[in-house]
Amino acid sequence: MFQTNLRETDAALDVEAVLDVIGRHGADTWLVNAGGILSFYPTELPFQTRNPHLAERPGGDLLGDAVRGAHARGVRVMARMDFSKVAPRIAAEHPEWCFVSPTGQPQEYNDLVSVCPSGEYYQNRTFEILDEVMDRYPIDGFFFNWFGFNEVDYASTYHGVCHCMACHSAFAAFGHGTALPLGPGDASYPLWRKFSAETVELLTARIRAHIASRHPDAGLILGEASDIVFHEANNAVGRELWPHATAESVSASASFRPDVPVLVNAVTFVDMPYRMAGEEPHHFAAYLTQTLARGGNPSTYIMGVPGEIPYPALDVAGRLTRFHAEHAGVYANLWPAAAVGLVRLPRVGIEHGLASRSREEFRGWYTALQERHVPFDVLALEHVEEIDGAGELDRYTLLVLPDVGPIPQSLARILDAFVERGGRLVSTGSSAIADGAIQLASMPATRERAVQRDAERLKGTYVAASPVLERGSGTYPSPVLPVIGAFHYLDWDDDADRHLTLLARAPYGPPEKAHGQRPVNHPGYGIGHHGGGTTALVPWTPGRTYHQLGLSAVRDVLVDLVLEILDGADPVRVQAPEQVEVTVHRSGDDLVVHLLNHSGARRRSFGPPLPVRGVTVGVSADGGLPTARALVADVLCEVTDGGDGSAVVHVPQVDLFEVLVLHPMTIEEH
Repeated sequence: MFQTNLRETDAALDVEAVLDVIGRHGADTWLVNAGGILSFYPTELPFQTRNPHLAERPGGDLLGDAVRGAHARGVRVMARMDFSKVAPRIAAEHPEWCFVSPTGQPQEYNDLVSVCPSGEYYQNRTFEILDEVMDRYPIDGFFFNWFGFNEVDYASTYHGVCHCMACHSAFAAFGHGTALPLGPGDASYPLWRKFSAETVELLTARIRAHIASRHPDAGLILGEASDIVFHEANNAVGRELWPHATAESVSASASFRPDVPVLVNAVTFVDMPYRMAGEEPHHFAAYLTQTLARGGNPSTYIMGVPGEIPYPALDVAGRLTRFHAEHAGVYANLWPAAAVGLVRLPRVGIEHGLASRSREEFRGWYTALQERHVPFDVLALEHVEEIDGAGELDRYTLLVLPDVGPIPQSLARILDAFVERGGRLVSTGSSAIADGAIQLASMPATRERAVQRDAERLKGTYVAASPVLERGSGTYPSPVLPVIGAFHYLDWDDDADRHLTLLARAPYGPPEKAHGQRPVNHPGYGIGHHGGGTTALVPWTPGRTYHQLGLSAVRDVLVDLVLEILDGADPVRVQAPEQVEVTVHRSGDDLVVHLLNHSGARRRSFGPPLPVRGVTVGVSADGGLPTARALVADVLCEVTDGGDGSAVVHVPQVDLFEVLVLHPMTIEEH
């Protein structure tokens, strides 16, 4: 897809010239402004504002011209709708539709007034606007921008929870009389987050059904339950860079519903306040290579009319978009095939402290697995039950629960059954611990005695191999790993296989007093067996430690644990520098391996990657040596016998990325 996010002054643009750009880019779909805040067609509805610059256009109808011109070239048109705000005139006529702050104030920005999803405008008038568009134009789909409750405006000013009359009554019914919170500091705020999410979800379902009843082939981009899942890959001033944000989001959606397309709309500028400042091309390339490697569909997002604002990332965006189109046969059938599933907490409705702790633990595990070339998919915790219900959980050999806190009992039963059937499970920190009880019967411990999260009290605490103690001192074999985050003191099963040991806290200064680290009877992790499966319980937070300190000794302990429990079940074995990320999918009978070169990663962005040579990929070759094609280099790879029923693929030089398609040798071919 190619999005031109138009300014009101762009209403007279040359449709054919834009379509020329879209065609050269390699896109087959144009996302263009249609209605809501401003209509880019001659609306007759009194609660919509017609773009005054349409008067400069012959015929006065940009949307109509775009649809006719695009369809003549075989290009689809997605209509961009934004129902988050209205003009002051409409707000004055219908104040009951508008956001009201806890202090009774409206939310105004750039002469526009925010409206509330609980009110009449969202709940009913949006359908009338959609009907007007669908009555006039054969639209191929809809995208809804900023569809939700506006606690924060474009300037990042926090206005609080909406206190309009519709919200008061709806939340009182939802929360059985609970009063609306003011903001995140209130006890009822998590309940309000659930209410707001459910309000949007129910409205989305109504909109989806309505569009489907009118135009069954029109796709909807709106939320997780849409026909097309949408993710915006973007940068922001002052936001810490998580280099794998795009890959994480795409993987979480693709592992949930692999048959539903994920669209990544990658932003060519650096931030909303700086829409004319072009993104670093290498940074933008990371958005789209991660999209491809996780099975998503690329989209490029610019402001205004192509050619008017210089966006240096458009060249690489076009190359990657065309690459995706040229290999549509591979990407259209991509299915997750990693042996490991890394679970993350929901993005909403989670207590702030737990959310922050778990995010760091998750990111530490993500980085560790990526650097050691262990392919994995991201699983959203809230989707695991549905994945299991669809019969898809067993495609994973091992699941990792990184400090996710208490889990629903229904999920605990599913995970225990997964292990019973032969699955493997690694749990760290607070995962599946509720009120002191270990929620998973498959784990090799029963209760939590205590937990230490205080950073000061954890200083000088380690997990280590058992030291050889001598009088007044001792010898400490490797590894000695600092505990950052938390340590949970557990009652372990008698038959738990215990590894490493906790070194009790001791003075760390001055150096003359920095001694006394003695082992105590608490392991660094324990392994147990349940039914046909294996579990590992890690009572501290090694992912968080690795995320904060980057110690390879910590990384290697946790990844070696995963490899030990996998016991050779991983689908590929890669020899490459740690800057090369590996993902695996199936496309029909073929194994598809993406290799992403992250050597250009910087603290705040991405620079040019260094060429990587000598990469090999080992795979099973029970039926004979497979053929392997490198799609970027467009060559057949050398494949040699690796012994023990394996094949080794010798990969050409990896620059930005490479894609291997491995086709198994059939009996006839052999």
